[in-house]
Amino acid sequence: MSTPKANSTYDAQLVTNAGDVIPNGWRLLADDETHGVDGPVVLGFDRALRELDGLNGHYGVRINPGDDVRLLEPFLDKLTVIEVAFPGFRDGRGYSTARILREDLGYTRVLRAVGDVLRDQLFYMLRCGFDEFLVKDKDPAEAVTSAAKRFSTTYQGAADSARPAWALRHAGV
Repeated sequence: MSTPKANSTYDAQLVTNAGDVIPNGWRLLADDETHGVDGPVVLGFDRALRELDGLNGHYGVRINPGDDVRLLEPFLDKLTVIEVAFPGFRDGRGYSTARILREDLGYTRVLRAVGDVLRDQLFYMLRCGFDEFLVKDKDPAEAVTSAAKRFSTTYQGAADSARPAWALRHAGV
């Protein structure tokens, strides 16, 4: 009998917020690489700030914890995808980054969670406005679809349209 794999040993697959596994056509461009690569590229945050003003077309950017996402506001029309890195389970700054992008800056294109994206976090990532997840899981599609219906009521407002419990309780007041 074979031993089941731990989630961290599965290959990461890109899954939409609807639970569809899709190909990842984007490639993270190293800071020392030129733009002469095939396919769409994701730039590191500092490189994006330096180069996006002079670039035409659509690009992606990778946001790491500690990056001030508000600095990207002048370039949002050039960004087709924004990847928010979750380097570890205990680092939740990516949730705040997603909410700033959606609610404060009005970013409407693809918002993708990458890094240490775990099944237990998906419900909260969906609430913050993530569209895609690079998930290491035995069944990543099922992980996202079950996360979407994990809780029927929430306690606070978020980037999604779910009404919090207090608003439902006091709807007639």
